[in-house]
Amino acid sequence: MTTNFIKKRILDILDLKKERHFIPGFILGFYAITMLSTLMTYWTFLFFGKIENPFFDLLMPYGALFMPTYMILITIIIGKEIIWCHMMILKQVDHLTKWIMNKYSISYYKKYKKDPPILGFISKIQYKIFSKVMRITPRGKKKIIVSAVSIWAVWFVFGRTDAVEFIIVEIEKQMMNIQEWNILSLF
Repeated sequence: MTTNFIKKRILDILDLKKERHFIPGFILGFYAITMLSTLMTYWTFLFFGKIENPFFDLLMPYGALFMPTYMILITIIIGKEIIWCHMMILKQVDHLTKWIMNKYSISYYKKYKKDPPILGFISKIQYKIFSKVMRITPRGKKKIIVSAVSIWAVWFVFGRTDAVEFIIVEIEKQMMNIQEWNILSLF
């Protein structure tokens, strides 16, 4: 039951990739999810700090796992809506920019009976910036985008939390336990 719900929510997020502004919306959406999970982690520590309870005190060493847990929960519960909201904001910015450019171009053309020189300047800059990107095959673009987003997500989750340190400490503890048992088994 819960795995079907999680799978459905992830597929709902992946269905958004048909939209034009999916990649920047996805990146901004995950940034928002990261900020929300950071705030929730902070509030959790504040809340646990106020409560005098031994159970909560036992959870404090595992605090490095709170943020990734909150990220997973937020992504599953409201991730699609957050990403969609950012996609629609970018769509409106795109629409507004096109409207401003069209309004300016029409006004300039009515006054001078020629195209505005700024459009040629903008197209030259666009060509300089995006000409190499336009020559990449669609499969190559997809690989670049997937790897960039994946690296960013891993860096942001593990770089902003102490999860890596926590995992390494736990592995060290397990290795020490194994060594103790190996020493005891020799005697």
